[in-house]
Amino acid sequence: MSDGPVDDYKELYIAFLDLLGFKTQVETAETDPVAHEKLRTVLQLVRESLCEVPSINFRLNYFSDCIVLSGERAPHGLLEMFRSICLLTSNLMQHDVLIRGGLAAGQVHHSRDFLYGSALNRAYALESKVARNPMVLLSDEVLEDAKQYGEQHMAFLAAQDGRWFVHFLLQYATYRPAPLYAGMVLLERPGARVMNFIAQRLNRDQGSVREKAEWIRAYWNETTAVHGVFGTIEEGTPAQTDLGGPTIAIRRIFVGS
Repeated sequence: MSDGPVDDYKELYIAFLDLLGFKTQVETAETDPVAHEKLRTVLQLVRESLCEVPSINFRLNYFSDCIVLSGERAPHGLLEMFRSICLLTSNLMQHDVLIRGGLAAGQVHHSRDFLYGSALNRAYALESKVARNPMVLLSDEVLEDAKQYGEQHMAFLAAQDGRWFVHFLLQYATYRPAPLYAGMVLLERPGARVMNFIAQRLNRDQGSVREKAEWIRAYWNETTAVHGVFGTIEEGTPAQTDLGGPTIAIRRIFVGS
């Protein structure tokens, strides 16, 4: 006897995110206790950085080096998507971990048991075939939605060579150390950590890995360093070991139906 129709698909925003270099870290962790501890820290940080919001159908899955986020195709759903991607990226960059991804919209089924839909396929294609650099690229329909939603949503976006992506350096680009106010998060130390990690990537890496660091250097220098609060990222900068621990903005995981 049938239980009635099942709502298999909903109009959702869906992001497919890849932790770059994660597979190499897993292999290194098998024989290196320090690398193993860093791996556990990164995985814990992923789990604690993101939060489900049932009221807007905001869900998440993570497996191996992949993270999938989805939320209601509405202004509040897209805003939560942008904020979550920026927060996760900021937290992970302070551990020298970069993210690449794609963000699409359309019919998707995302439950605790199943995950499928053509929009998911498009988000994966953006990540794996288009976004060579550590950015979360937007599909055309997501960009059009953001434009219609207005200035608050467009503030979370940046463009390069005609491609729009989530402006994950937004908090640094807009940060001003004065005037101070209650509850203000000071970004000098986390900014210095990010600059140091990217500079050391430029100093040591080669090939496609170095190209990703070069892209972030240009992105940082063009959007953040130009305001004079933070310096530029330069190759040849000596490694800094006195920057202290990261400033992590952890969000509580909300588990609901």
